[in-house]
Amino acid sequence: MAKQRVTYTWKLGTERDPESINQWLDAQSNIRDSLSFLVQVMQERFGNVDIRDIETSKELLQFMHEQGSKPKRRNKQETQATFEEDKQKETGNDEALEEEKEDEADDIFSGIDGNAIFTRR
Repeated sequence: MAKQRVTYTWKLGTERDPESINQWLDAQSNIRDSLSFLVQVMQERFGNVDIRDIETSKELLQFMHEQGSKPKRRNKQETQATFEEDKQKETGNDEALEEEKEDEADDIFSGIDGNAIFTRR
């Protein structure tokens, strides 16, 4: 059976870019939950494997490349603004769909099966 960890200590000073890591950690509202979420996402995508394994690393890098070479870094205000814009777009799309449904209801041909074949003999 695997070792059951209760805590894990990470010495950031030994990392290649500790300032960048600290900035990311400072941006999290709950570091434990954020790290836990990242681990769960990785488990879902790759399973319980060593992420530094060459094949897994290749797959991860390819996946990240497919998503975009380098995602735009956003602060909390930018993320909130994007969320609000997306929400407004969705609301606009909902209104357009409602109008389209109303137009279809007014159409006298809406009850005719478009797949039916009408021929004259």
